[in-house]
Amino acid sequence: MNNQTIIIICVIAFLIIGLYKELFRPLLTFILAIIALFLFGTININDVLGGLANEQLIIILLLLMLSDVIKKTNALDAIIGRLFHRRLTYKQFMARMMFTVSNLAPWFHNTPVVAIAMPHVYGWAKKKGISPSKVMLPLSYATMLGGAVTLIGTSTNMFVNGLAIDNTNCKNFKVLADFKAMHPSGLSIFSFTPIAFPLAIIGILYLLYIGSKLLPSRQDPLSEFKENTREYMVETYVPAGSSYIGKNIEEANLRNLRGLFLIEIVRKEETLSPVSPEEIIEKDDILIFAGETDTIIDLMKSPKDLTLPKYSDMPQREFMEVKEVVLSNRSRLAGVKIREANFRGKYDAAIIAVNRDGERLTGKIGEVDLRPGDLLLLLAGADFKGIADASNDFYFISDGKEIKNYNKLKVALLIGGIIASFVLSAFDVMPGILLIGLVVVLCMCVPLKIVNFSEIRRSADLELFLILAMSLAIGKAIHNSKADELFAGWLIGGMEGFHSTIAILFGIYLMTNILAMFATNKTAVAITFPIAMATMTKLGLTDPTPFILCVALAGCAEFMTPFGYQTNLMVYGPGGYKFVDYIKVGFGLTLLYMIGVVALISIIYHLY
Repeated sequence: MNNQTIIIICVIAFLIIGLYKELFRPLLTFILAIIALFLFGTININDVLGGLANEQLIIILLLLMLSDVIKKTNALDAIIGRLFHRRLTYKQFMARMMFTVSNLAPWFHNTPVVAIAMPHVYGWAKKKGISPSKVMLPLSYATMLGGAVTLIGTSTNMFVNGLAIDNTNCKNFKVLADFKAMHPSGLSIFSFTPIAFPLAIIGILYLLYIGSKLLPSRQDPLSEFKENTREYMVETYVPAGSSYIGKNIEEANLRNLRGLFLIEIVRKEETLSPVSPEEIIEKDDILIFAGETDTIIDLMKSPKDLTLPKYSDMPQREFMEVKEVVLSNRSRLAGVKIREANFRGKYDAAIIAVNRDGERLTGKIGEVDLRPGDLLLLLAGADFKGIADASNDFYFISDGKEIKNYNKLKVALLIGGIIASFVLSAFDVMPGILLIGLVVVLCMCVPLKIVNFSEIRRSADLELFLILAMSLAIGKAIHNSKADELFAGWLIGGMEGFHSTIAILFGIYLMTNILAMFATNKTAVAITFPIAMATMTKLGLTDPTPFILCVALAGCAEFMTPFGYQTNLMVYGPGGYKFVDYIKVGFGLTLLYMIGVVALISIIYHLY
């Protein structure tokens, strides 16, 4: 093992731990890893910058932007909203919901499909008196299963395709050079279909008949908020002149408020918890309550006695309502303290309560660092909805958008343009036709007045693009250091007793899938892709396609944690799930999918 290999192992360990523990924002974690690799000479500046010009990564960015445009047309909203009738039974709803989203995901990308469907699914469960925890996780899993069916259904498939036809990788691996010579654009849009489509059907049947029985039946967080007062917290402030000053908790009638519980008092640097009924209230005390929404609103109507801190306060208005949203992965608020977020100024709303996957938060709300997946209870003004819809900071759950009319001709032109781009690419009309076609379609959205330029600009997920570009560089570093050959040797040695390529495929799948559980799926495939290529080279195989498919599908199918795949995190808070729920329901699905992927690849590509 040379020094460069040791450096690579240390950097990979840093990436996995940093992403899993959320030590820094994902982008900063990757930047630090790249800086370390560059300083130790494992990669050069061309390796770092090369990913920015990778055609497949640019196509991923364009497809995500077009998915966001389609989402804003409300066409999918209308389709999904009309399918979920109240008269459906639970089983009928589950079947219809999973069939619908799994058929939309291959064409419109799985993340926006979940974002659009989530308020409809959540609302149906609430109206029927069914726990959202019985429907939200199947929504995520069904879109994941459907998204894997095509090249464009998930960015993971596209990213692996980018790894396969990357110029540097092609030079490093002869098998990839041969692959690119035969397939200049890499895998076709339906390369995944013979494997992922039957597995999507099997997965949905598993969720319908087995997984649904393993799902917990918990109250949704908003209902639980009314009964379990320790789930949410609301911070109030005792101003000068308050009638409470000098009284104890019992005398101020703060001990037995309707639907409220006084969790703790923060006094200067001291935290008092539990709070004694004899505790004397002082000026500038911070009183942390938890309780019912209506009672919280009542508290705000007496600002002379108790008020919200400046970062949560909302001036009295004619129109104010409570909204419930989930913080998205792309939110600018991730990692920002509530008191520093200027939430009211930016969104015409105030954060009055926070729920984080059952964790009891203590201390001042203003000191809470917001995280993707946080469930926020907001006191919102009239402008909030329009501002939130225009941003990518939130997913609505309990308050779905009204279904607005949309121009069917414009939507048809938009979707038709995307399909035409892929058809022309499939026939290799000219080099780069897919990229050119998608750019043209996106540019046409402005003159057609589907969206304006600022909305297109906001839809560009530049952070994801940079992370993918740096992931390519990490993959190159693994190859440059010959760590891929070392890991490939370990993998082949570990499976030597099985004397089978199928066993090697199982090993690659497991390695990718386990890494995806602790880091992101993009990180997992970036690490295992060069190892998979080195492994097949050592085995003397010449067609990399089955190994490319294995890595991609293993990265797509992260069903056992809420953090490895974005749609899993999106439903985490609204479903009121705990980490163990993903293991209970996802383990069987993971096992089925792994066996299915390896079996079908082996049969289709004659690997024994």
